[in-house]
Amino acid sequence: MNISEEKAQLRKEIRSQRKKLDPELRKQWDKEIEDQIFTMDEYKNALIVFCFVSYGGEPETSGILRNILEQGKKLLVPRCRENGEMDAVRITSLDMLQKGSYGIMEPPVDLPDEGFENIDFAVVPALAFTENGERLGQGGGYYDRFMAKTKAFTCGICYPPFILERLPIDTFDMRVNKVIF
Repeated sequence: MNISEEKAQLRKEIRSQRKKLDPELRKQWDKEIEDQIFTMDEYKNALIVFCFVSYGGEPETSGILRNILEQGKKLLVPRCRENGEMDAVRITSLDMLQKGSYGIMEPPVDLPDEGFENIDFAVVPALAFTENGERLGQGGGYYDRFMAKTKAFTCGICYPPFILERLPIDTFDMRVNKVIF
């Protein structure tokens, strides 16, 4: 089995396992993830924070998004484009989000792309991580492209069952600086 096939198989298995997670356990993990992020110096010192808007079985990010706004930080969220690229768009309220690409809540298309250059801290999703920052994304390459362009401190978040000892990794797969689970 080549790396692409191995990744596809693992994605399928993890998506299936995520659906079976106990909702109360998920809430507990979401709170633990938030608490860890909020105590990180990299987060506390960040002025501009990029954070994904959770979708499907991903860890819930609404508490993180609200905290960013409450702390007076500049909040950028992703808006996907068709070519595997994404924009970093500023929002000042979660009410600004609307259903966009892939059914994911995104900022409206008329808001400008702020770019990735000035982001201080980024919260990054994945289906699975290793403790040393390797990640298995959804397969579109959006976050690998993003992480190749930013100097931000990248923090991956994931539920504990999906922290694996090893992942199939390609040369273009980008690691995060820290993984929280």
